Amino acid sequence: MNDEQVLASVLDSLAAVMELRRHQPVQLRARTAMLAALTRHGELRVVELAEHLQVDLSAVSRQLAHLEQDGLASRRPNPADGRSCLVSPTEAGLDLLARTRVESTHRLARSTEAWDRADLRNLAGLLNRLHQDLAHGFLPAAAPAKTAAPAATTTPGPPAVPGPPAAPARP
Repeated sequence: MNDEQVLASVLDSLAAVMELRRHQPVQLRARTAMLAALTRHGELRVVELAEHLQVDLSAVSRQLAHLEQDGLASRRPNPADGRSCLVSPTEAGLDLLARTRVESTHRLARSTEAWDRADLRNLAGLLNRLHQDLAHGFLPAAAPAKTAAPAATTTPGPPAVPGPPAAPARP
């Protein structure tokens, strides 16, 4: 198998793993996706939340109304721009996200209980590394620095393989 075939297989496997989330009710998936984005990125404008979720703004607005009605998220006026508001999870929203994460972790633990612990840690490290490398690859390129002399070039070493991702921090 050449590298492109291996990477295509990786993408297929990742897509198949993500499809396993279908056992969750659609409403819960939408809620936890929004709450997770707010937890990861902090307080966001509705349009930014839609961008992070790659979902239409009208769908995010409808779902956000349900989250607010259920006490899982709140909006406040944006002090920098009175035409928009900032969205954040409430304590109840953080609790729902934490409970959902625990349930997902237990399902994953049951599914991998026959795995060698070293393989499980290796998978976690490699997935984290892939995430970091992909995130780095999608960041905008930095503008070249204006210096009189050319900057010294260094060859970076291989990226460190971090441990498994931590649970989302609670504000």
